[in-house]
Amino acid sequence: MVEKRNYPRFDSVLQVMELSTLKTGWTTNLSLGGCFIEKSKEFNSLPLASRVTLKFEIPGVNDIVVIFGEVSHRGQQEEGFGIQFKEVDKKSAYYIGRFMGTFF
Repeated sequence: MVEKRNYPRFDSVLQVMELSTLKTGWTTNLSLGGCFIEKSKEFNSLPLASRVTLKFEIPGVNDIVVIFGEVSHRGQQEEGFGIQFKEVDKKSAYYIGRFMGTFF
């Protein structure tokens, strides 16, 4: 099966907060186009196609990194939530790219 991703994804563990609920979780991978958030006791239910506003805690970055996205899928064993980024400002894209070692 060929992947249909626009950006390479990287294994990464970052703390993320969904700003409308203030629930926190952890990513398991990240790209410039989206991320996967691991299911946890606190971060356990996101309906498909729901809009989310995510705040990322990126090591070494003191600025706020906020990205607007949409829940695109659940993991194969429903172990988490795939988020497709819909709106990423230049500053947030820069910090994520810098964290992954990808500059554009």
